[in-house]
Amino acid sequence: MPQDADEHSVENKDEELPLLFPRYAEFRPDDDRRFMPWLATLASKRIPYRVVYRGDEAWIRVPLRRAEAASQELRIYEERNRDWPSPEGETQSDSSEKAFVSDASFASFMLFFALLFRFFVWVENHDGLGEWKRLGVWDRDLVLKGEWWRNLTALTLHSDAPHMMSNMFWGFGLGSLVGTEVGVGAGLLGMVLSGFLGNWLMAFLGVSGHRSLGASTMVFGLLGLLAALHTWRGVTLIRGHRGSLIRVIPWAPLIAAVAMMSLYGAAPGTDVLGHACGFSLGVVIGLTWRVMKIWTLTRGTQFLLGLLSILLLVLGWVYALA
Repeated sequence: MPQDADEHSVENKDEELPLLFPRYAEFRPDDDRRFMPWLATLASKRIPYRVVYRGDEAWIRVPLRRAEAASQELRIYEERNRDWPSPEGETQSDSSEKAFVSDASFASFMLFFALLFRFFVWVENHDGLGEWKRLGVWDRDLVLKGEWWRNLTALTLHSDAPHMMSNMFWGFGLGSLVGTEVGVGAGLLGMVLSGFLGNWLMAFLGVSGHRSLGASTMVFGLLGLLAALHTWRGVTLIRGHRGSLIRVIPWAPLIAAVAMMSLYGAAPGTDVLGHACGFSLGVVIGLTWRVMKIWTLTRGTQFLLGLLSILLLVLGWVYALA
C-alpha cells in the first residue's frame, strides 16, 4: 500500500481501508501503555484503523464514518480500566504482583506484639498490688474527667494470658496485612490511632462505671482498616459496570469484616462496644489513608510514623505515672 515517506502504518486486515483517507479521525491515549489495548479494543469490534507516526508519537486513524463507534468503544474501555495501569509514583501496594505479606511488615508487627507480650509478663510479675492496672485501666468516668491517657495505657494492659495471646494472634496477622498495604509506619500508626480514638468514642457512648483494658480495640481497628482499604479498591475497579451481582462484589471485604467482628468480637465477656468503636475508627482511618495514598510516603517518613505510634503509647504511661 502506498504511503508518505515520513509516515508508517499498521493495518487491521478485518476491513480494507482506502489507499488514502479522504476523511478520518485520529485518537491517541494520554498514557502510551494504553496504546496497544486501544488497538485491541478496536480490532475486537471490527473497526478499521491505521497506526501512523509523527516523529516519536503514534496515532490511531479511523475512517470518519466509524469514528463515533470507535470513540464510544474507547470511552467504555477507559471507564472500565480507569485504574490500570497504576499511576506513576504509586508503590507496590496497588500492584497485582505485590507480596501477600512483606518482610518488613511481618517483622515489625511481630516485634510490636512481642514487646507487648513482654510488657504483659512484666506487669504480671511486678504488679502485686495492681498499681499498674489501677493507673492504666480504661475508666469512662475518669476519661471524661480529663484522664485522656487511659485511652492509650489501657491498650497495653490485659486481664490474663488467654486475653493477651488472642490479641497477639489476631493483631499480628491483621497488622502484617495492613502494613503490607499501606506501609509499616502507617499501619502501626493507624492501629494505635484506631485504639486511642475508639476508646475516646466509647467514653461518649458508654455508661457510667464502664471499665475496660486490652489491645482488642486497636486489633479490631486493624480489621476495619483492612476492610476499608479493600472495599475502596473494589468499588473503584468496578465503577462504570452494571449488574446487581457486580455491585455486591466490592462490598465483600467490609461485609466479611463485619461478620468476623460479630463472630469474634461479640463473645460472652468481651467489650462489644469497645470492639465496635475500634472497628468503626479503623474504617475511617483506612479511608483516610486511601485518600491520602499514604503508602507513597518515603521509607524515612514511614519510619517516623511507626516511631510516633510507639511514642504515643509511651506518652500515655508518662502521664499515668506522673
